[in-house]
Amino acid sequence: MNFKFEKVEQSHLNIIFSWLDQDVIKEFWDNTQAHKDDIINFVGGRKFPSSYADGKYVYWIASLNNEPFAMIMTIHETHKDDINQEKIVRLSRTGNTYGLDYMIGNPEFFGKGYGATTLIQFMDYFRAFVDPKADTFLIDPANDNPRAKHVYMKAGFDYICDFKMEGNVSGKDKIHHLLIKKFDPKISLVPGKVEDYPVIQNMARFYVYDVSRTCGHISSDWAMPENGLFESSDFKSYFEDPSRKAYLVKVYDELAGFILLNQVTYDPKNTWNMGQFFIIAKFQGLGIASYAARKIWEINPGLWEVSVIPENQAALSFWDKTISKYTAGVFEKSTKMVNYDQHQPKRINFTFDSHQNKKQPVELKVTVRPSTIFDIDQLVTLSKAKRLSYEKAQPQFWRYAGENGDCGQKNWFTELLNDQNTFMLTAEDEHQQILGFIIGRLLPAPEVYNPGGLTLMIDDFCVQSEKLWEVIGAQLVAAIKVKVKVKGAAQLLVVCGKHDYVKRKFLMDQNLTIASEWFVGSIV
Repeated sequence: MNFKFEKVEQSHLNIIFSWLDQDVIKEFWDNTQAHKDDIINFVGGRKFPSSYADGKYVYWIASLNNEPFAMIMTIHETHKDDINQEKIVRLSRTGNTYGLDYMIGNPEFFGKGYGATTLIQFMDYFRAFVDPKADTFLIDPANDNPRAKHVYMKAGFDYICDFKMEGNVSGKDKIHHLLIKKFDPKISLVPGKVEDYPVIQNMARFYVYDVSRTCGHISSDWAMPENGLFESSDFKSYFEDPSRKAYLVKVYDELAGFILLNQVTYDPKNTWNMGQFFIIAKFQGLGIASYAARKIWEINPGLWEVSVIPENQAALSFWDKTISKYTAGVFEKSTKMVNYDQHQPKRINFTFDSHQNKKQPVELKVTVRPSTIFDIDQLVTLSKAKRLSYEKAQPQFWRYAGENGDCGQKNWFTELLNDQNTFMLTAEDEHQQILGFIIGRLLPAPEVYNPGGLTLMIDDFCVQSEKLWEVIGAQLVAAIKVKVKVKGAAQLLVVCGKHDYVKRKFLMDQNLTIASEWFVGSIV
């Protein structure tokens, strides 16, 4: 489809105002003169102050095959703006955040499925041609507009919470949904030059400060110096010794940390040792460190060692998780003794081969979101395919109940959407194709058992094909765990057919174990 996006011009005004005058648009969109005046002011170059959102909106027109059909509004959201606290705490820490408003105004385009596709195309256009640092988008439909929420979630937005709209804008004092779409920031590893030596040396002070949080009690070497400036080892050798390497980590064009590699390994056959690895506090907890680690292993393939002071629990947890994921669990972890640290001679040492991960498979862009009424038909279709395959293995228990059974399951799934103790999640790709779903229900454990909380029983759990279990299945399990943990859930119980070897292997890879099995047989 040939989409075109451009800023609103004088020639578009009559079209836009005719859209705003439609009753179907007035129901959810601002049709006040203040809004129209702001659009006119924007077209005229904003030569006058505006009472509408302080005149900060940029207006866009969307056309398909040269026919205008939608208007999009963008506004750069910052901490300086008078916006809801729920938005403030979710502004991007890596790039820029933009709020969006969006309507399809051309009646010829109503109800034809252009909603989510247009929004996806616009965000891609915006990031490519307007602001490459735009990595967070917010959108906030009114809670009495469920269709808009559904469209936005199909466009990849995640529902965050509800809030009361404030400020001099449409929808003031009404309850709105807050939805967010995040993109990965541009992260780069830049080989260090000799002129970067003082830059890394300066950043290293903050590295020492970070480590002192957990290791400061080991020795006085980690104590705050009298002059108030932490000092680190001299890293000049990383710019002089050809067997060593230094990298600057950047997010877009901003310094985010550094990585230093050497070949001083416990085992002579190993190639690389992670000498120092540091991401500054601003960028910690955003996935930047794990990306940088994976990238450094890919561009420097070989046999790797990563050593961690045992007391540095944050680093230990990070490397354990990151290396395990990168190597698919194929690594060694052991305790080594060193002779250069008399206060703590122990090190936790990770060893692995990064050659086997040099060519990583292309990852699916997957969105996991709460299921909606619009998903039910596809969920039933996926479930039916699973039952038919199960019927071949056990025709007594899994016997297909025909169309009446499909209708019954459709009604059952629809009822579960409104059950407060049931969690239904759908996984879809960037083209809004449903790849899988999971349904879990919180149940109390029998009184004779005490797992320490509620049990999440997962019965209906399907993916589109067996090869998607490791990708889609894992994301669905991770997402539902997050949602039920805050509800007091202590354990998972997942139903799986005995013959379903692929799913069984996946569940065991998720650290789940078999607690019981069902035995089925005919009575007559």
